[in-house]
Amino acid sequence: MDEEALNGLINWMKIIILTAAIVLVSRQFLFEPVSVHGQSMMPTFEEDDKVVLSKISRIDNFDMIVFVAPDKKNYIKRVIGIPGDRVEMKDDQLYLNGKRVAEPYLEENRKWAKENGYPELTADFGEFIVPGDCYFVLGDNRLNSVDSRMIGFILEEAVIGEVKFRLSPVENIGIVK
Repeated sequence: MDEEALNGLINWMKIIILTAAIVLVSRQFLFEPVSVHGQSMMPTFEEDDKVVLSKISRIDNFDMIVFVAPDKKNYIKRVIGIPGDRVEMKDDQLYLNGKRVAEPYLEENRKWAKENGYPELTADFGEFIVPGDCYFVLGDNRLNSVDSRMIGFILEEAVIGEVKFRLSPVENIGIVK
């Protein structure tokens, strides 16, 4: 192999190694692709949807996050309460810091529940304050979701990232709102 070919090969190897390093660092510290499992966020997310998480986002009310649950599985849920928030559910209506909150992402599930004899999606619970360094999360499919009602508050350190982008199915590719 002549010197010019060797230099070309070395340059390509440098590019490949640098690209691999960028991908690995990005995945470890910035972004991570994950698959959705289960029905707890239907119809917002369906089984086997592919999403991308941002690991550097500031988590706020109603963001969707993936976290490691106490059973060591990754769960995807909607953040209802952030540290210091007062949360209450009364007559199937969410109250956040004393104000009634519309939850338009529940409309399809509310319609299904009424058609199938369920008077409400979410049983009442009295007001509580979300502790520091914790989140209160609920699934959008409230009749079929293991969430903070069962497993308690989610520690900030258990959060893997915020759902930012949907990769599949193809007809739903785009930024998650």
